[in-house]
Amino acid sequence: MNAQKSRDSRYLKKILAPVEIEFVRDAENPDRALWALWACKETAYKVISKSSARASFLPRCWSVQLNQPDSRWAKGEVTLPEGNSVFVQLSCPESYVHCIGADNLPDLDKIIWGVESLPEVLSGENIDPSLFARDCLSRRLSDIYQLNFREMAIRRTEKGGELQPPYLYYKNKKAPFDISLSHDGQFVAYAFLLCGQDSGGVPAFFNANYREKFGNW
Repeated sequence: MNAQKSRDSRYLKKILAPVEIEFVRDAENPDRALWALWACKETAYKVISKSSARASFLPRCWSVQLNQPDSRWAKGEVTLPEGNSVFVQLSCPESYVHCIGADNLPDLDKIIWGVESLPEVLSGENIDPSLFARDCLSRRLSDIYQLNFREMAIRRTEKGGELQPPYLYYKNKKAPFDISLSHDGQFVAYAFLLCGQDSGGVPAFFNANYREKFGNW
């Protein structure tokens, strides 16, 4: 995390509401409090931007409410000026701050996520954190759904000069997962949510394409 940024009054006024600035200043660990609030706001923007390509990120106007604001684990919501909300879950262990979010509360508990450290490479070779994050997500999906890891691909398109959210493809077909990837420093993070199931609890995509292979799993 970026240390001492919580002392930068100009920066705080750019991204936090007055009550949030007070919360940061009064916190036992101001830097952790700052980045916890920022993670919630950034997560909310990722969620909103997937449903509205024209969404504007105005962090100072987005209000964060957490049920345990000084805890290392909390749930809450980020409220936008328009009145809509994004539900968030915050994890703050010693080394990092991580947040997941959803536009409805039931989905929040269905999200599968993970945080990994970049592996040490003795040869001095650099590891691309973006590629490592994709690898971690794909392998987790492969483990859970018994899919062929090598048949997965994560793709991002460009629209209007800006990269769009990533999508997962399996055997060159768009798979029914909402995915998110991020990295900062030595950590990478991933999250995914299965979108749509049939009455038997099996994803409709797999039901149509892979039931013969996997049977009634």
